[in-house]
Amino acid sequence: MESIYQVSDLTYHKISVITPSYNQGRFIEQTILSVIGQQYPNLEYIIIDGGSTDETLDIIRKYEKHITYWVSETDKGQSNAINKGFERATGDILCWLNSDDYYLPGTLLEVNQTLSNERPELLFGNCIHLNEDAHLVYGTSYDPLKNWAITHGDYIVQPSSFWTRQAFEQTGQLREDLHFGFDWEWFARAQANGVNFIPSEKYFSVYRLHNDQKSNENNADRSKELISIEKQLNPSRFEYIDNYLDKHLNNINRIYSLSSKRLFKHWEYRLLKAFHPDLIKMIDRVSLKKYIKYGYPHQK
Repeated sequence: MESIYQVSDLTYHKISVITPSYNQGRFIEQTILSVIGQQYPNLEYIIIDGGSTDETLDIIRKYEKHITYWVSETDKGQSNAINKGFERATGDILCWLNSDDYYLPGTLLEVNQTLSNERPELLFGNCIHLNEDAHLVYGTSYDPLKNWAITHGDYIVQPSSFWTRQAFEQTGQLREDLHFGFDWEWFARAQANGVNFIPSEKYFSVYRLHNDQKSNENNADRSKELISIEKQLNPSRFEYIDNYLDKHLNNINRIYSLSSKRLFKHWEYRLLKAFHPDLIKMIDRVSLKKYIKYGYPHQK
């Protein structure tokens, strides 16, 4: 398919969508249908499967005629699979969609109309979170007028992000030594390399929350990796936090211990803000608790 597809006075740049997958057979059909159902006339769809043993391959074969390329083979993890897809991609606009997420109708048309294939740009929008286990649905609410810092937290919801080939070539591949926060690290690196971020209040995708996903909030390895990335992005900030904890850790731990009791569970934030206001300006109470557990180098 041509890089640029012209219909009447409309130009459709080639969009390459990469889907990494591994044993997500109960979700991947909806993912595939959300991509091919975009009815986008210049689509390159690539699926990189890590050797699934469930019904995934049967579902991929069912829609094979709509898929530009797919393979099922052992890989070195999700970031490696995505990079393999990008190595094959020929589109002017690139993105990836995990096999348990899906696009909302009209997303790729909006992406094509917003991004310029002549500049290093990254478009990101809002996302619907679907927690089927808890029967809960809620949406993100990105405020483009707020001063967001990508180095202080990943405010970009990955399935609602898209970028030009120039942005990808300027930034490089995903880091394959990371398994949880490689998207955040890549976004931060893209911004540092001069990629222009374009926010949108529109909803582009649905991010599915379920018990089997590796990005579960209770995953200790995930917490450790995200803390490591944030320390690399903000060395001076965490130097301050470490020095502060060296002096006040015992007192802070006493507050957490007291707040764990039913009678005082609502006092945690108030006590931390009252006794350690400078620290709470630097890091929120939940992140602080995780940092003390997983990242603070002098924890006994």
